Amino acid sequence: MKKEKFRHSYSGECAPGSNYKGPVPTTNFSTFSVGIFQWIPKASGKGLKKSPVKFRIKGYTSDPQKVYDLATKLCRAFDGGWEPSAKSETVK
Repeated sequence: MKKEKFRHSYSGECAPGSNYKGPVPTTNFSTFSVGIFQWIPKASGKGLKKSPVKFRIKGYTSDPQKVYDLATKLCRAFDGGWEPSAKSETVK
């Protein structure tokens, strides 16, 4: 997704295919999550930074596309003004 002021995007440090460099290989995980955040201006006014995560989507590493598809859909919904009633959702 495009890095654009006040638009929503998602990322996941341990998501399949990510550049995770933690102490445990991602192949040891059966689940992962991505967080939806908003791109906001830096205090300096130069560039953008990630807001705190607004919503988290959890799913299985064996079928990550379901998580990515829902995250894309929810980013569009957030951009349209949607406000969730929960803080997370699990994809099965």
